Amino acid sequence: MAALRVASRRIGGHPSLQTYLQGKWVFNRKMTHTDNGTSLGSVDQATAIFAPVAVKEKDDKDDDEDTTTTTTTTTTSEIMQQNQLLYREEGNVIFAQSTSSTPLPFYREYLYSFKSTTTADVSFWRPGNVEEHLKFFHTLQVSEEGIGATSEHLCIDDLYVATINVASDCTFIATWVVEGPNKQYTITTEFTRDERKEE
Repeated sequence: MAALRVASRRIGGHPSLQTYLQGKWVFNRKMTHTDNGTSLGSVDQATAIFAPVAVKEKDDKDDDEDTTTTTTTTTTSEIMQQNQLLYREEGNVIFAQSTSSTPLPFYREYLYSFKSTTTADVSFWRPGNVEEHLKFFHTLQVSEEGIGATSEHLCIDDLYVATINVASDCTFIATWVVEGPNKQYTITTEFTRDERKEE
């Protein structure tokens, strides 16, 4: 019985961070000034998905290549697919300081490469940008109970500090605190698992 109780506490009842995150989520995001708490903007009812990475099909022109090389490449791709999730978020943001109340559409994509059951390296996913594509962003880590450890990303003079906390099987909260010469803000995003069935 004790073993069952321990298992239920692990990352929202899941055996790993990867299995917990995989799937569709709905999120709300608030951006506030760190010093005085004033709103800088918000995102409501946006969508996010953590999906397995598709293995690239073998090209016909590869047929003449050495068999050993082809086999090794295929095996590596399969391993990478098993340990990676491609994250995409999209929605509309309203900036509090804007003179227009028209929501602005946005999307972002990142590649999560899982190093263990509780750790993932996050990289930018920008296939059209040679310099940025697969560039390391930060390491995401939680305890087996889903309590987040902070991770940092330095962007020139701005320090981004991230924390993720798993509240339950269907909810987690990601927080970014950004500090720099001209930046002092906090981004708090609450994700809820999307249980809606596709039509």
